[in-house]
Amino acid sequence: MNVKDNEKSIHSHEVNREEIPELYLKKNFLGKWSAFFIERYRVTLLLVAIILIWGVYQYATIKREAQPEVILPMAFVSTIYVGASPEEVETLITDKIERKLEDLDDINNLTSVSGFGYSSVAVEFDPGADIDEKIRDIREKLSNISSELPKDAELPVASDYEIGKSPVVIYTVSGDEDLMTLQNIADNVKKELETIDVVSEVLLIGDIEREINITVDPQTLQVYGITMEEIQNAVAGSNINMPGGETELNNKLYSIRTVGRFDQIEELQNVIVKSEDSGQVLLRDISIIEDAYKDQEIFVSKSYYTSDGIKEMNHGIGIAVKKRDSADDITVRNKVREVMEAKNTELIPENVHFDLVGDKAEYIEDIVNEVTDNAKSGFFLVIVVLFLFIGFGESLVVSFVIPLSLFTAFGLMKVTGMTINNVTMFSMILAVGMLVDNAIVIMENVDRLRFKGLSAKEAAEVGTNQIAPAILASTLTTLAAFYPIALTSGIMGDFIKHIPFTVIFALSASFFMAITITPCICSLALKKHRSQDSEKKHPARRRITITLSVLLVFILSAAAFMDNGKEGLAKIGPLAIIVAILFATGMFLRQIKSNNSHEPGRIIKKYLSLMQWILNKTRRKLLVLGTVSIVFVLCVGMIPAGLLKVEMFPATDSPWLFLYVRTPEGTTVEETDKSVKEVEKKLFSVPEVKSFVTYVGNNGANVWEDYRDEDRGIPNRAMVLVDLLDEEDRERSSMEVAADIQFLLRAIPGIDFDVVEMEGGPPTGDPVYIRIKGNNLESIRKVETDFSNILKNINGIGDVEISTKRGKNILEVKIDKEMARRFGLDDITIAMGIRNSIHGITATTFRQDQEEIDIVIKLAGHKINTVYDLEKLNFYNHSGDVISFSQVASIVETESITAISHEDGKRVVAVSANILPNINPEIVTATDAVNVFKTAIKDYNLPDNVTIEFGGEMEMMGDSFGDMMINMIIAVLLVFIILSIKFNSLSQPFIILLTLPLALIGVLPGLFITGNTFGFFAFVGVVALVGIAVNDAIVLVDYINYLRSSGYDLNEAIVETGKTRFVPVFATTITTVGGILPITLQDPFLAPMGIALIFGLTMATVLTLVIVPTIYSILEGKKIKSNVRRQAKLESIMVAN
Repeated sequence: MNVKDNEKSIHSHEVNREEIPELYLKKNFLGKWSAFFIERYRVTLLLVAIILIWGVYQYATIKREAQPEVILPMAFVSTIYVGASPEEVETLITDKIERKLEDLDDINNLTSVSGFGYSSVAVEFDPGADIDEKIRDIREKLSNISSELPKDAELPVASDYEIGKSPVVIYTVSGDEDLMTLQNIADNVKKELETIDVVSEVLLIGDIEREINITVDPQTLQVYGITMEEIQNAVAGSNINMPGGETELNNKLYSIRTVGRFDQIEELQNVIVKSEDSGQVLLRDISIIEDAYKDQEIFVSKSYYTSDGIKEMNHGIGIAVKKRDSADDITVRNKVREVMEAKNTELIPENVHFDLVGDKAEYIEDIVNEVTDNAKSGFFLVIVVLFLFIGFGESLVVSFVIPLSLFTAFGLMKVTGMTINNVTMFSMILAVGMLVDNAIVIMENVDRLRFKGLSAKEAAEVGTNQIAPAILASTLTTLAAFYPIALTSGIMGDFIKHIPFTVIFALSASFFMAITITPCICSLALKKHRSQDSEKKHPARRRITITLSVLLVFILSAAAFMDNGKEGLAKIGPLAIIVAILFATGMFLRQIKSNNSHEPGRIIKKYLSLMQWILNKTRRKLLVLGTVSIVFVLCVGMIPAGLLKVEMFPATDSPWLFLYVRTPEGTTVEETDKSVKEVEKKLFSVPEVKSFVTYVGNNGANVWEDYRDEDRGIPNRAMVLVDLLDEEDRERSSMEVAADIQFLLRAIPGIDFDVVEMEGGPPTGDPVYIRIKGNNLESIRKVETDFSNILKNINGIGDVEISTKRGKNILEVKIDKEMARRFGLDDITIAMGIRNSIHGITATTFRQDQEEIDIVIKLAGHKINTVYDLEKLNFYNHSGDVISFSQVASIVETESITAISHEDGKRVVAVSANILPNINPEIVTATDAVNVFKTAIKDYNLPDNVTIEFGGEMEMMGDSFGDMMINMIIAVLLVFIILSIKFNSLSQPFIILLTLPLALIGVLPGLFITGNTFGFFAFVGVVALVGIAVNDAIVLVDYINYLRSSGYDLNEAIVETGKTRFVPVFATTITTVGGILPITLQDPFLAPMGIALIFGLTMATVLTLVIVPTIYSILEGKKIKSNVRRQAKLESIMVAN
């Protein structure tokens, strides 16, 4: 259309430009910015294409993970003191190291553990500390400590906290074959997987290490006059490669290298042990050399039901695959899968099972896909709401902002090093509903001006210029509310900092799109003019529009609530059908009344009547404010009254359970395995258990925790990874199954156990955790025992454990120094003789195919199984004489504790316990349990110099809630500053901020009604409401000010604002609610945050439309009366003069 046609069109619509005061507003910077993109629409379309291409690429390549990485600012100081008891380690090592470190800067906490032969000191620094620099400080502090430590103690080693490089995938090779056959298969798989470029390491679990045994007979040694040490030196000395330096020979420079390492095991036979006049004594003359295996330290088995319902329990080998730091978990899994699919028949025999028992990538895909599906659902609902409120064409224009903003946000996330995970994706869902808020307000304003006769292009320019400053203020307040969340410290801060940054990226992008792209598309895509007459024409086209709109709304509504876990038409469940019918009916009613859409509807008329009734009388205004204030007090009182429970994170269903089993210290791995077999029998009786993998001899391997090759040789530990049936295939939740398993396992004697569910957030600790501090170990252990007994007698609390458990059995060898001297023995000879008889002597290593194999010298017939076997040992002096054990030593059996712990320099013990679900209705949360315990010990008298502290979940809750309270205060202050600048007033920002208590009127009852607790994520939702809830109030106050400046009196401006802004206010609220509704209904872990936002924002919106105008009327009315009195006083003075 050319300029003349446009002028004719404007004339035909009889535009009275004098009745459109928006045309005479001075263009602000944002208005000029918007006009630039409207005039140069080709540049705008090019910009859209660039944003989409860039954003899609960044989204496709961004790293995906299950949860945000949580980094602990910690350093460790480890010291080895072989053979020392915990008491000796504490006194001689730990205390001295702690005194050196206690004055380090930025220390948040200093803890230590003194155990058998080791000291471990943990230094936790303040968040943000430079760990590398702190490690250097620690090393400097300890640089001169060697003179203070025992001579036979190793020097302390300082290291930082390594982020757990947990395996990406874990397989088991199991079956009826013998273990060596399974190990050979696992070795072949390992070699194949190690060739993958993104794989850093492949570890075997439960394998048996090769060992070259040199077994010598004591009597033979006596005959030849040879000692074990001589054999060791001979073997080690014959197995070396040594550089000889460089030299010039015949004018050439040569590097000289002596090569003597064993190439074949058979070479050991000819090692010369001793040379005499009578000849040489070779190793084969005095020993038997065998290629053998070490004792098995870890037992692995896979248990499951076959398709015929038969129990299968097969021993096997675990294979854990780790990735390189730069690799993506999903990429690694896919490459491993490709290799195994290609090589499966070649590597795995038919009678051997090769099972995937751990797949972190699958969990990441599931969580990301679930959240992505919910994001799509939210997107559909937003479009539906837009259809209902602003029309079909207009909704398409506004919804175009969503993909542009989301892809821009993903691009910014990738550039700043963020990842896609459950927290960032939920943040995106939260943002989806708010992305269109700015565009809705602009579109509504443009639409209003088009009804007045302006062309689409002019309406876009004028409308954006008028409303842009207000939406800038509302966007800044939202960003200001979210930003302080990033200031949360500690583990929780690392976990949730992704929420504010994701929302800030998305909303900043949406604001840019709303003032640039949206007006441009409005000017291009919408009809040139809009009026009530044009909507009465073409009835056939109108019927088609109604039919298509209703059908589209039905489809989108159903899609938003599909069950994403099922295929085909089965996806559309009853909820989807109900919602779709409701929205489709709403769309039909809206469409058939659209010919009068410029007139206020029945609801708006009722609202306007209500506001006129309230505004006419001051007492009515006060009555409304008083009523709302009383309701607010009652709602807040729900928490202290106990109606609304408080807990850190809600319990949510988990697909796995982790069962950690402990037998008493000193129990052999074989005995532990027998106890675990009883556990496995109990697990087979639980109908929800699909399969489980058992690791005996360590704490197990899973894809959530680091596993190293050194994590072996803990004979009294076991872990069972339980895989449950899919949630839809079982009647009970994982929490109920865990409680059932706990009940079953209590019948097994001689074990301690923990049944742990996979946590959806960062670790919070035990629900009940009591630290007992003091310097007297006997006193604090007595309190520990007393508190343990008290907890065991509280109904609803179970799994009570104390930290100072009975340690290993110790056999102390008392050497008779006088007798030893007489026989020519010293302490080290006796000690090494005992050690060598038990473990043998590792002389050297033999290298074969990149494998290092220990060569161990052992005495024949010296297997130590009983104390009597130990007493039968013989020692040899330098003359070759045989001295029996009883001649120079005796044995005393003693007991000990496992370790001694310190915190901030004081000895500390602890009592921990869990909450048993569905046992005691008065004990549901950690707060309930701790309050009941405090009541139980109110008359308990603590010994002198003994203090108690509550840790675990309660401590983290206190710290995190404290941080969130500070964040909320900062958010309120930032919002107040922004509003004060925007409105150039102190009273009007105060009016707007009063919407925050209105939100709490919705939040707290909403959580109570839905059966949720007030937890950390609900608190995050409250902080977010600081910025979101005020947006509607900003738009209202801004438009009231505009109308008053245009000549409206106070009450007329308020009523007209309610009439004009009612639809956009509700549209922005419902789009936000619609965006987060699907994930709120489908993800119980993040549901409290969604519920807080949905109920809080809904209630704030409803009450804002009443309370804000009421308070505005009161405060501004007082100003008007004050000005009138002042003016009257001035006039009377002028008349008098």
